[in-house]
Amino acid sequence: MTQKAELVFKNGFIYTADKNRSTAEAVAIADSKFVFIGSSADVEAYIDSNTEVIDLNGQLVMPSFFEGHAHVSKSVVNHFGCNLFGINTLEDYISALKEFLKEHPDFPAIRGNGWLEAVFPGTGPKKEDLDKVSTEIPIVCTSETLHSVWANSKALEMAGITKDTPDPKNGKIHRNEDGSPSGCLRESAQDLVFNVLPDFTVEQYKVGILAYQELAHKYGFNGVYDPWLDHGSNAIEAFKELEKENKLTMRYRGAYWINPERGLDQVEELTASRANDCNGELFKINGVKFFVDGIIESVTACLLEPYVEAEGKEAGYKGHPIWEAEPLNNMLAALDKEGFQLHSHAMGDAAVRATLDAVKFTQKQNGKRDARHTVTHAGLIDPNDIPRFKELGVVAMLNTYWAQIDDLYFMNGSFVGMDRADKFYPVNSLIKAGALVCSASDYPITAIPNPFIGIEIGVTRTAPDNYHPWIFDYSNSVFHKAHWPEEKASLPDMIDAFTINQACACFLEDETGSIEVGKSADMIVVDKNITEIPAEDIGTATVQMTLFKGKKV
Repeated sequence: MTQKAELVFKNGFIYTADKNRSTAEAVAIADSKFVFIGSSADVEAYIDSNTEVIDLNGQLVMPSFFEGHAHVSKSVVNHFGCNLFGINTLEDYISALKEFLKEHPDFPAIRGNGWLEAVFPGTGPKKEDLDKVSTEIPIVCTSETLHSVWANSKALEMAGITKDTPDPKNGKIHRNEDGSPSGCLRESAQDLVFNVLPDFTVEQYKVGILAYQELAHKYGFNGVYDPWLDHGSNAIEAFKELEKENKLTMRYRGAYWINPERGLDQVEELTASRANDCNGELFKINGVKFFVDGIIESVTACLLEPYVEAEGKEAGYKGHPIWEAEPLNNMLAALDKEGFQLHSHAMGDAAVRATLDAVKFTQKQNGKRDARHTVTHAGLIDPNDIPRFKELGVVAMLNTYWAQIDDLYFMNGSFVGMDRADKFYPVNSLIKAGALVCSASDYPITAIPNPFIGIEIGVTRTAPDNYHPWIFDYSNSVFHKAHWPEEKASLPDMIDAFTINQACACFLEDETGSIEVGKSADMIVVDKNITEIPAEDIGTATVQMTLFKGKKV
């Protein structure tokens, strides 16, 4: 007898994202899984008086999206701090912070998040401007990249940062002519102020996680990878408590951050933490996050050839690696031996190569396994390294949201040369080379993580009309040109990059990522059929309904 369905969708355009990229008209769902995919006529056999039937009237159904790299736990500052995303002038930053302080006069400190690096190119923002808000309490604002901090005089004083404070390893304290700190801290120097601020509470993290979850469902996500979790932190405890309380309605995967200043003793610690943090169904940690370099915006990415412009750096400066080759190789090998999946931040071409070299070393040491180690961002890749992703089985976790001409493109071009800026994000080359290519928003760095925007830019390589936060004057025709047109990806490839490829990157391809019988009924209903509309309109599509395990969320 045919199993009767709890929920049926019919008369639609079902894009399955299966290996054949097949389409259908109807799906039936029972016991949280797809039990039928096919024609509207044949689905009738799965319907009885208890079945909810939804007539799609031609609407598009797709697998739900999976966010491959988003800082869920870091985004809590958006709810208990001053959200600066969407603002792009110094005056407006100061006004927003003053208003926040007025609304929260009892706060012992102010945290902010989201100032644009492009507003303060080079040496970054100044403490004197934050002092206009307050000199009585610390004010610490993180850039939208999460790689720079803007601090007022009180925060610098509490952290003990003076003209005599040396730059920490892998960090930069920007200074005035007299050597005093100017107010901008890069990379590891950020920790000098973070270490004197209290962590958010478990309850605060829970509020932030649930707010992210609501946002994620709005954009059709049913899974997310959080790549920056400190073992033993309140954030991890918040995730675990929410799962026990049955409040998680999507899959969460994560990675511990590993400290480059410490040695292999961390491996034992992380292995012990994993025993406590990888037992849930929806929340699991089995990854480790490496920062191999910084970012081009702060001139901390590692390049194979010198920067064209790097104020205050030595001649021939190529960026300083956060991990030297030997400790990187040894740490990756030790963690790989324990079965961890490695998630490496590498923005410059030298950092990408160093990571691939470390994976190769690891495979020689431990033997090759289905590890699915990941390089995230990979803004610049030497052409000789592109085929190595497939050869080594390394996932390319890119950010197609950024593969466009915008103000950051011009700022970064001033640092590395426009010839190299023209070669950011070789998406199609990686796809054609057979790499497993995914795309992620890096939320909250991309403040609105709409995957249709990421798909559109991946296909057009052009800044879309309805979302261009890194462009200050969109009327300028230069921003309507395609960036590196040869790297435009096909629409099916971009859909895969947000769905089934992401599931593969998290070892979930047998469970989710495509619409197939037996898989979890994770899907979205979309107001426009993105396979039929012009590519430049893909970003305007909106999710009408998101289902997780067959339930509307």
